[in-house]
Amino acid sequence: MNSGQSSTELNDMLTQFTEYVYSFYGAPDALYPMGATKTDIIGATYDYLHAITSLKNERFTWGDGDSIDRERVRDFLVRNYGYSKEFDGGSLWALDQEAE
Repeated sequence: MNSGQSSTELNDMLTQFTEYVYSFYGAPDALYPMGATKTDIIGATYDYLHAITSLKNERFTWGDGDSIDRERVRDFLVRNYGYSKEFDGGSLWALDQEAE
């Protein structure tokens, strides 16, 4: 996330992003109902942000909470939090390349 943001702004961004991801994957009327909890979404978001800073790949970056970020968090939910593999969209290719 943008380091030029205040703590309050970053917290607001994280809260909004968590709600956005939850609306797709955890809410009762989710488009892709995988049962994701907000706690797991926050953890997967942390995993994603950590991967971004560790990989330093110009094609694997934070997009200000866009759909690519949402899909990558979803894939971290699948890989690290035990959600069904049927939801894995393959968006963590950079991590797979790093492991090879």
